[in-house]
This record gives sequence, C-alpha cells and structure tokens, in this order.
Amino acid sequence: MSQDTNFKDTPLKASLKVDTKYAYCTCGKSDKFPYCDGTHREEGGQPIKFTVKGNTDAWVCQCGKSGRKPYCDGSHQQ
Repeated sequence: MSQDTNFKDTPLKASLKVDTKYAYCTCGKSDKFPYCDGTHREEGGQPIKFTVKGNTDAWVCQCGKSGRKPYCDGSHQQ
C-alpha cells in the first residue's frame, strides 16, 4: 500500500450500533480511518455510507481490497 495512506493489512473488529450512520473511507487518507472524515473532498473519491440493522461486531476492511466493503472478505491475505 502507498505510504501516504492509512490502509493496513489487517481488518478492524468494530462494534457497530443500530441507528448510527457510518461512512467508510475509500481514499485511505482519513485521520479516523477506516471511517471517513471528509478528506476525500480534497483527494477525490466517495465514502461508502452504511448502517446496521442491529448492534453487532463486524470485521471492517482496512486494506481497501475487499469486494464486500465496508466489511472484510479476507482479501488482505492474498
């Protein structure tokens, strides 16, 4: 991964809450990575907005390679 991004080769185990709006960072430059902080406005790209139907723990992608973003699909291992 590029040194000027926050992408990592490990997912984040996140406790996601119902009735909370999340925005997954796709540019990799957010200071709140893997969540969006608006940096894409300067860099380009769009966040992936998502919610969950119930409180849950989930593995959130931090490598940027997942085909199931915002969730990890194991692509970081390939």
